[in-house]
Amino acid sequence: MTTVQVPAPVPGETSWISASPGGLWEVRRRWLGERKRGDITPMMGSLCKVKVQRSTVTEGNTLHTASEEQESTASVDSSEQATSYPRSQDSVLQLPLDEWFLLRMGEGQCDITEGCLEGMRAGEMCEFTISAWNAKKSKAAGSDANGTQTENTTDQGSSQQSDCFTLQLHSLTPGQESWQMTPGEKWAWVLSHKQRGGQRFGKGDIWGATDCYCRAVKLAITLNGKTRRKPEDEAFTEGVDGEDDDDAALTPCFDKENEQAEGADVSIPTEEEYKIVKAELHCNLSLCQLKLGQPGKSRDSSIKATELNPKSTKAWYRLGQACLQLGELEESRMAFGKILELQPDSASARTALKQVNNRLKDLDSKLGQRLSKMFN
Repeated sequence: MTTVQVPAPVPGETSWISASPGGLWEVRRRWLGERKRGDITPMMGSLCKVKVQRSTVTEGNTLHTASEEQESTASVDSSEQATSYPRSQDSVLQLPLDEWFLLRMGEGQCDITEGCLEGMRAGEMCEFTISAWNAKKSKAAGSDANGTQTENTTDQGSSQQSDCFTLQLHSLTPGQESWQMTPGEKWAWVLSHKQRGGQRFGKGDIWGATDCYCRAVKLAITLNGKTRRKPEDEAFTEGVDGEDDDDAALTPCFDKENEQAEGADVSIPTEEEYKIVKAELHCNLSLCQLKLGQPGKSRDSSIKATELNPKSTKAWYRLGQACLQLGELEESRMAFGKILELQPDSASARTALKQVNNRLKDLDSKLGQRLSKMFN
Protein backbone atom coordinates (compact mmCIF):
# COMPACT_ATOMS: atom_id res chain seq x y z
CA MET A 1 0.00 0.00 0.00
CA THR A 2 0.95 3.67 0.18
CA THR A 3 4.27 4.37 1.89
CA VAL A 4 3.79 6.79 4.79
CA GLN A 5 6.00 8.40 7.38
CA VAL A 6 5.33 7.62 11.05
CA PRO A 7 6.86 9.06 14.21
CA ALA A 8 10.15 7.49 15.22
CA PRO A 9 9.58 4.55 17.60
CA VAL A 10 11.15 4.43 21.02
CA PRO A 11 14.26 2.22 21.41
CA GLY A 12 13.33 -1.46 21.11
CA GLU A 13 10.15 -0.73 19.14
CA THR A 14 9.33 -1.03 15.46
CA SER A 15 6.51 0.90 13.86
CA TRP A 16 4.55 0.66 10.60
CA ILE A 17 1.14 1.26 9.03
CA SER A 18 -1.32 -1.62 8.57
CA ALA A 19 -4.76 -1.85 6.98
CA SER A 20 -8.01 -3.11 8.48
CA PRO A 21 -11.55 -3.03 7.04
CA GLY A 22 -12.07 0.35 8.70
CA GLY A 23 -8.91 2.07 7.49
CA LEU A 24 -5.23 2.52 8.29
CA TRP A 25 -3.68 1.93 11.70
CA GLU A 26 -0.30 2.72 13.18
CA VAL A 27 1.20 -0.35 14.86
CA ARG A 28 4.05 -0.31 17.38
CA ARG A 29 5.63 -3.61 18.43
CA ARG A 30 8.15 -4.52 21.13
CA TRP A 31 9.42 -7.92 22.19
CA LEU A 32 8.52 -9.47 25.54
CA GLY A 33 10.89 -11.84 27.29
CA GLU A 34 14.10 -13.36 25.94
CA ARG A 35 14.37 -13.86 22.19
CA LYS A 36 14.53 -17.47 20.97
CA ARG A 37 17.14 -18.86 18.63
CA GLY A 38 16.59 -20.39 15.23
CA ASP A 39 16.24 -19.50 11.56
CA ILE A 40 12.58 -20.44 11.07
CA THR A 41 10.27 -17.42 11.14
CA PRO A 42 6.87 -16.85 9.49
CA MET A 43 7.00 -16.36 5.72
CA MET A 44 4.44 -16.52 2.92
CA GLY A 45 2.40 -19.69 3.24
CA SER A 46 3.44 -20.39 6.85
CA LEU A 47 0.59 -21.65 9.00
CA CYS A 48 0.99 -19.98 12.40
CA LYS A 49 -0.72 -20.94 15.66
CA VAL A 50 -1.21 -17.64 17.46
CA LYS A 51 -3.08 -16.15 20.40
CA VAL A 52 -3.87 -12.46 20.75
CA GLN A 53 -4.96 -11.02 24.10
CA ARG A 54 -5.76 -7.56 25.27
CA SER A 55 -3.16 -6.31 27.74
CA THR A 56 -3.45 -3.83 30.59
CA VAL A 57 -1.00 -2.03 32.83
CA THR A 58 -1.65 -2.09 36.58
CA GLU A 59 0.14 -0.55 39.56
CA GLY A 60 3.88 -0.88 39.21
CA ASN A 61 3.54 -0.86 35.41
CA THR A 62 3.32 -4.64 35.35
CA LEU A 63 1.91 -6.12 32.17
CA HIS A 64 -1.04 -8.47 32.59
CA THR A 65 -2.98 -10.39 29.97
CA ALA A 66 -6.31 -12.14 30.26
CA SER A 67 -4.52 -15.46 30.70
CA GLU A 68 -0.81 -15.66 31.47
CA GLU A 69 -0.37 -19.41 31.57
CA GLN A 70 1.39 -21.08 28.67
CA GLU A 71 -0.97 -23.67 27.25
CA SER A 72 0.50 -26.97 26.14
CA THR A 73 -1.26 -27.54 22.83
CA ALA A 74 -0.15 -29.64 19.89
CA SER A 75 2.11 -28.01 17.33
CA VAL A 76 0.63 -27.06 13.98
CA ASP A 77 1.45 -29.20 10.95
CA SER A 78 1.22 -28.53 7.22
CA SER A 79 -1.89 -30.71 6.76
CA GLU A 80 -4.05 -28.33 8.81
CA GLN A 81 -6.06 -25.45 7.37
CA ALA A 82 -6.19 -21.82 8.43
CA THR A 83 -9.04 -21.02 10.82
CA SER A 84 -12.06 -19.57 9.08
CA TYR A 85 -13.11 -16.28 10.66
CA PRO A 86 -15.37 -13.59 9.12
CA ARG A 87 -13.86 -10.16 8.59
CA SER A 88 -15.80 -7.34 10.23
CA GLN A 89 -16.04 -3.62 9.53
CA ASP A 90 -16.53 -3.05 13.26
CA SER A 91 -13.22 -4.53 14.40
CA VAL A 92 -9.59 -3.70 13.84
CA LEU A 93 -8.18 -7.16 14.55
CA GLN A 94 -9.69 -9.76 12.25
CA LEU A 95 -9.30 -12.75 14.56
CA PRO A 96 -10.78 -13.78 17.93
CA LEU A 97 -9.12 -12.76 21.18
CA ASP A 98 -8.00 -15.10 23.98
CA GLU A 99 -7.94 -18.30 21.94
CA TRP A 100 -5.54 -20.12 19.66
CA PHE A 101 -6.02 -19.29 16.00
CA LEU A 102 -4.42 -20.71 12.82
CA LEU A 103 -3.32 -17.85 10.57
CA ARG A 104 -1.74 -18.33 7.15
CA MET A 105 0.88 -15.72 6.38
CA GLY A 106 0.38 -13.82 3.15
CA GLU A 107 -3.40 -14.14 2.94
CA GLY A 108 -4.04 -10.84 4.72
CA GLN A 109 -6.69 -12.13 7.14
CA CYS A 110 -5.32 -9.69 9.73
CA ASP A 111 -2.67 -7.39 8.30
CA ILE A 112 -1.78 -6.08 11.77
CA THR A 113 -1.09 -9.53 13.18
CA GLU A 114 0.87 -10.58 10.08
CA GLY A 115 3.10 -7.55 10.51
CA CYS A 116 3.73 -8.43 14.16
CA LEU A 117 4.58 -12.04 13.24
CA GLU A 118 7.41 -11.03 10.91
CA GLY A 119 10.70 -12.07 12.49
CA MET A 120 9.06 -14.00 15.35
CA ARG A 121 10.14 -17.50 16.36
CA ALA A 122 8.04 -20.26 17.88
CA GLY A 123 7.51 -19.69 21.59
CA GLU A 124 8.03 -15.94 21.47
CA MET A 125 5.68 -13.17 22.59
CA CYS A 126 5.42 -9.52 21.67
CA GLU A 127 3.32 -6.57 22.74
CA PHE A 128 1.80 -4.26 20.15
CA THR A 129 -0.13 -1.02 20.34
CA ILE A 130 -2.53 0.16 17.65
CA SER A 131 -3.91 3.64 17.04
CA ALA A 132 -5.90 5.03 14.13
CA TRP A 133 -3.68 6.76 11.58
CA ASN A 134 -5.11 10.07 10.38
CA ALA A 135 -8.62 8.78 11.02
CA LYS A 136 -10.17 12.19 10.32
CA LYS A 137 -8.44 12.36 6.94
CA SER A 138 -8.98 8.73 6.01
CA LYS A 139 -11.93 7.97 3.79
CA ALA A 140 -14.58 5.59 5.05
CA ALA A 141 -14.97 2.44 2.98
CA GLY A 142 -18.66 3.06 2.39
CA SER A 143 -18.38 6.39 0.57
CA ASP A 144 -20.98 7.09 -2.09
CA ALA A 145 -20.40 7.93 -5.73
CA ASN A 146 -20.16 11.64 -4.90
CA GLY A 147 -17.32 11.09 -2.45
CA THR A 148 -19.38 11.87 0.68
CA GLN A 149 -17.48 10.64 3.72
CA THR A 150 -18.19 9.94 7.38
CA GLU A 151 -15.64 9.69 10.17
CA ASN A 152 -14.87 6.05 10.87
CA THR A 153 -14.41 4.57 14.36
CA THR A 154 -14.31 0.98 15.63
CA ASP A 155 -14.79 -0.94 18.83
CA GLN A 156 -11.04 -1.60 19.12
CA GLY A 157 -9.73 1.85 18.36
CA SER A 158 -10.58 5.38 17.25
CA SER A 159 -8.85 8.61 16.32
CA GLN A 160 -8.37 9.39 20.02
CA GLN A 161 -7.67 5.91 21.36
CA SER A 162 -4.80 3.44 21.45
CA ASP A 163 -5.20 -0.18 22.47
CA CYS A 164 -2.51 -2.60 23.60
CA PHE A 165 -2.37 -6.35 22.92
CA THR A 166 0.01 -9.26 23.31
CA LEU A 167 0.71 -11.83 20.61
CA GLN A 168 2.01 -15.35 21.25
CA LEU A 169 3.40 -17.53 18.48
CA HIS A 170 3.07 -21.14 19.60
CA SER A 171 4.33 -22.92 16.47
CA LEU A 172 4.48 -22.56 12.70
CA THR A 173 5.08 -24.42 9.47
CA PRO A 174 7.86 -23.41 7.03
CA GLY A 175 7.04 -20.86 4.35
CA GLN A 176 8.84 -19.14 1.49
CA GLU A 177 10.09 -15.72 0.65
CA SER A 178 8.76 -14.53 -2.71
CA TRP A 179 12.19 -14.86 -4.31
CA GLN A 180 12.26 -18.54 -3.34
CA MET A 181 9.02 -19.33 -5.19
CA THR A 182 8.73 -20.69 -8.70
CA PRO A 183 6.86 -18.53 -11.24
CA GLY A 184 3.94 -20.96 -11.04
CA GLU A 185 3.72 -20.62 -7.26
CA LYS A 186 3.83 -16.83 -7.52
CA TRP A 187 1.09 -16.84 -10.14
CA ALA A 188 -1.11 -19.00 -7.92
CA TRP A 189 -0.74 -16.41 -5.14
CA VAL A 190 -1.55 -13.60 -7.61
CA LEU A 191 -4.79 -15.29 -8.65
CA SER A 192 -5.78 -16.10 -5.06
CA HIS A 193 -5.21 -12.48 -3.99
CA LYS A 194 -7.29 -11.29 -6.96
CA GLN A 195 -10.16 -13.63 -6.07
CA ARG A 196 -10.01 -12.69 -2.40
CA GLY A 197 -10.02 -9.00 -3.33
CA GLY A 198 -13.20 -9.44 -5.33
CA GLN A 199 -14.90 -11.23 -2.44
CA ARG A 200 -13.95 -8.49 0.01
CA PHE A 201 -15.04 -5.73 -2.34
CA GLY A 202 -18.43 -7.40 -2.74
CA LYS A 203 -18.87 -7.31 1.04
CA GLY A 204 -17.96 -3.64 1.30
CA ASP A 205 -14.48 -4.30 2.69
CA ILE A 206 -12.78 -1.73 0.45
CA TRP A 207 -9.56 -1.42 2.48
CA GLY A 208 -9.28 -5.21 2.58
CA ALA A 209 -9.84 -5.48 -1.17
CA THR A 210 -7.22 -2.78 -1.77
CA ASP A 211 -4.75 -4.73 0.34
CA CYS A 212 -5.39 -7.88 -1.72
CA TYR A 213 -4.93 -6.13 -5.05
CA CYS A 214 -1.73 -4.44 -3.85
CA ARG A 215 -0.30 -7.79 -2.73
CA ALA A 216 -1.20 -9.30 -6.10
CA VAL A 217 0.38 -6.46 -8.08
CA LYS A 218 3.63 -6.66 -6.10
CA LEU A 219 3.96 -10.37 -6.87
CA ALA A 220 2.89 -9.94 -10.49
CA ILE A 221 5.66 -7.40 -11.08
CA THR A 222 8.27 -10.05 -10.23
CA LEU A 223 6.86 -12.26 -13.03
CA ASN A 224 7.63 -9.72 -15.75
CA GLY A 225 9.62 -11.53 -18.45
CA LYS A 226 8.93 -14.96 -16.95
CA THR A 227 5.77 -15.83 -18.83
CA ARG A 228 5.10 -19.10 -20.68
CA ARG A 229 5.78 -19.14 -24.39
CA LYS A 230 2.99 -20.23 -26.71
CA PRO A 231 3.83 -23.20 -28.97
CA GLU A 232 3.20 -21.08 -32.08
CA ASP A 233 5.83 -18.60 -30.86
CA GLU A 234 8.66 -21.14 -30.88
CA ALA A 235 9.61 -20.30 -34.43
CA PHE A 236 10.52 -16.77 -33.37
CA THR A 237 13.28 -17.99 -31.06
CA GLU A 238 15.28 -19.65 -33.85
CA GLY A 239 17.33 -17.98 -36.55
CA VAL A 240 16.75 -18.46 -40.25
CA ASP A 241 18.25 -21.69 -41.60
CA GLY A 242 19.36 -22.68 -38.11
CA GLU A 243 21.58 -19.64 -37.57
CA ASP A 244 21.50 -17.67 -34.32
CA ASP A 245 19.01 -14.84 -34.20
CA ASP A 246 20.02 -11.86 -32.05
CA ASP A 247 16.36 -10.84 -31.73
CA ALA A 248 15.53 -14.10 -29.97
CA ALA A 249 16.91 -12.65 -26.75
CA LEU A 250 14.05 -10.14 -26.79
CA THR A 251 11.38 -12.86 -26.61
CA PRO A 252 9.58 -12.64 -23.21
CA CYS A 253 10.20 -16.17 -21.97
CA PHE A 254 12.62 -18.21 -19.86
CA ASP A 255 16.17 -18.84 -20.93
CA LYS A 256 16.81 -22.04 -22.87
CA GLU A 257 17.69 -24.12 -19.83
CA ASN A 258 14.59 -23.07 -17.92
CA GLU A 259 12.36 -23.46 -20.98
CA GLN A 260 13.00 -27.19 -21.03
CA ALA A 261 12.19 -27.54 -17.33
CA GLU A 262 9.34 -25.04 -16.96
CA GLY A 263 8.28 -23.85 -20.41
CA ALA A 264 5.49 -26.43 -20.61
CA ASP A 265 4.20 -25.69 -17.11
CA VAL A 266 0.61 -24.53 -17.63
CA SER A 267 0.61 -22.96 -14.15
CA ILE A 268 2.75 -20.20 -15.64
CA PRO A 269 0.72 -17.63 -17.62
CA THR A 270 1.34 -16.69 -21.22
CA GLU A 271 2.38 -13.11 -21.89
CA GLU A 272 -1.18 -12.27 -22.98
CA GLU A 273 -2.73 -13.85 -19.87
CA TYR A 274 -0.21 -12.05 -17.68
CA LYS A 275 -1.01 -8.64 -19.17
CA ILE A 276 -4.78 -9.14 -19.00
CA VAL A 277 -4.76 -10.21 -15.33
CA LYS A 278 -2.31 -7.48 -14.36
CA ALA A 279 -4.50 -4.92 -16.13
CA GLU A 280 -7.55 -6.22 -14.24
CA LEU A 281 -5.67 -5.86 -10.95
CA HIS A 282 -4.77 -2.24 -11.68
CA CYS A 283 -8.35 -1.57 -12.84
CA ASN A 284 -9.83 -3.08 -9.67
CA LEU A 285 -7.34 -1.18 -7.56
CA SER A 286 -8.35 2.01 -9.36
CA LEU A 287 -11.99 1.48 -8.40
CA CYS A 288 -11.04 0.89 -4.76
CA GLN A 289 -8.98 4.07 -4.74
CA LEU A 290 -11.90 6.03 -6.15
CA LYS A 291 -14.13 4.80 -3.34
CA LEU A 292 -11.44 5.66 -0.79
CA GLY A 293 -11.30 9.24 -2.07
CA GLN A 294 -7.93 8.89 -3.80
CA PRO A 295 -8.60 10.06 -7.39
CA GLY A 296 -4.93 10.81 -8.10
CA LYS A 297 -3.87 7.27 -7.24
CA SER A 298 -6.92 5.95 -9.10
CA ARG A 299 -5.88 7.82 -12.25
CA ASP A 300 -2.36 6.38 -12.06
CA SER A 301 -3.67 2.83 -11.58
CA SER A 302 -6.14 3.12 -14.46
CA ILE A 303 -3.44 4.49 -16.77
CA LYS A 304 -1.36 1.39 -16.06
CA ALA A 305 -4.41 -0.76 -16.79
CA THR A 306 -5.03 0.91 -20.17
CA GLU A 307 -1.37 0.54 -21.11
CA LEU A 308 -1.48 -3.18 -20.35
CA ASN A 309 -4.85 -3.75 -22.03
CA PRO A 310 -5.89 -0.89 -24.34
CA LYS A 311 -9.14 -2.73 -25.14
CA SER A 312 -10.39 -2.74 -21.55
CA THR A 313 -13.47 -0.50 -21.44
CA LYS A 314 -13.54 -0.79 -17.64
CA ALA A 315 -10.02 0.61 -17.40
CA TRP A 316 -10.90 3.55 -19.67
CA TYR A 317 -14.05 4.20 -17.64
CA ARG A 318 -12.08 4.26 -14.36
CA LEU A 319 -9.62 6.68 -15.98
CA GLY A 320 -12.47 8.91 -17.09
CA GLN A 321 -14.01 8.89 -13.59
CA ALA A 322 -10.70 9.68 -11.88
CA CYS A 323 -9.86 12.52 -14.27
CA LEU A 324 -13.37 13.93 -13.86
CA GLN A 325 -12.95 14.06 -10.08
CA LEU A 326 -9.56 15.72 -10.52
CA GLY A 327 -11.02 18.33 -12.83
CA GLU A 328 -8.95 17.06 -15.78
CA LEU A 329 -11.88 17.38 -18.16
CA GLU A 330 -10.09 17.03 -21.50
CA GLU A 331 -8.41 13.83 -20.31
CA SER A 332 -11.74 12.57 -18.99
CA ARG A 333 -13.45 13.28 -22.30
CA MET A 334 -10.71 11.43 -24.15
CA ALA A 335 -11.12 8.38 -21.88
CA PHE A 336 -14.91 8.19 -22.26
CA GLY A 337 -14.55 8.77 -26.00
CA LYS A 338 -12.17 5.83 -26.19
CA ILE A 339 -14.89 3.61 -24.69
CA LEU A 340 -17.30 4.63 -27.46
CA GLU A 341 -14.67 3.71 -30.04
CA LEU A 342 -14.43 0.24 -28.53
CA GLN A 343 -18.10 -0.12 -27.59
CA PRO A 344 -20.31 2.37 -29.49
CA ASP A 345 -23.51 1.26 -27.71
CA SER A 346 -22.21 1.98 -24.18
CA ALA A 347 -24.94 4.02 -22.49
CA SER A 348 -22.83 4.69 -19.40
CA ALA A 349 -20.00 6.14 -21.49
CA ARG A 350 -22.40 8.36 -23.42
CA THR A 351 -23.93 9.65 -20.20
CA ALA A 352 -20.50 10.31 -18.68
CA LEU A 353 -19.27 12.02 -21.84
CA LYS A 354 -22.34 14.26 -21.85
CA GLN A 355 -21.61 15.21 -18.25
CA VAL A 356 -18.01 16.11 -19.12
CA ASN A 357 -19.06 18.16 -22.16
CA ASN A 358 -21.60 20.08 -20.07
CA ARG A 359 -18.92 20.94 -17.52
CA LEU A 360 -16.59 22.09 -20.28
CA LYS A 361 -19.32 24.30 -21.71
CA ASP A 362 -19.95 25.80 -18.27
CA LEU A 363 -16.24 26.54 -17.88
CA ASP A 364 -16.08 28.13 -21.34
CA SER A 365 -19.14 30.24 -20.52
CA LYS A 366 -17.68 31.41 -17.21
CA LEU A 367 -14.35 32.17 -18.87
CA GLY A 368 -16.13 34.20 -21.55
CA GLN A 369 -17.98 36.19 -18.91
CA ARG A 370 -14.75 36.96 -17.06
CA LEU A 371 -13.00 38.06 -20.24
CA SER A 372 -15.98 40.22 -21.14
CA LYS A 373 -15.82 42.00 -17.78
CA MET A 374 -12.07 42.49 -18.11
CA PHE A 375 -12.28 44.24 -21.46
CA ASN A 376 -15.53 46.20 -20.96
